Amino acid sequence: MLVLAAGLVYGLPRVVGAQDVAALRPQWVVEPAPGGRARVVGYLYNDHIKDGANVMLRVDRIGGDGAVTGTYRRRVVGDVLSGGRSLFDVPVADAGTYRVTVEAVDWVKECR
Repeated sequence: MLVLAAGLVYGLPRVVGAQDVAALRPQWVVEPAPGGRARVVGYLYNDHIKDGANVMLRVDRIGGDGAVTGTYRRRVVGDVLSGGRSLFDVPVADAGTYRVTVEAVDWVKECR
């Protein structure tokens, strides 16, 4: 019975905790784009000993009262190499105040 229970736990999806994503630091600005839209652009810096792959970002638009008024999600193209940085560009509805959060990352240490 113990082996079965261990197998069930092993099969559950892994939940990314704060310790997993803390090594990825986003820095960004909001840039106006043609047609009245805007873009949140910046770099994601990797302070981890491993490379970050399959990085998912969440960009929240923050209203004047501090509440989230919109959310955008985007995958970072390519790996964020250890000690390096990677560019990201997320189209958003308009200029405003935004917060960028790393939602998920797979840490890898291999040639891919």
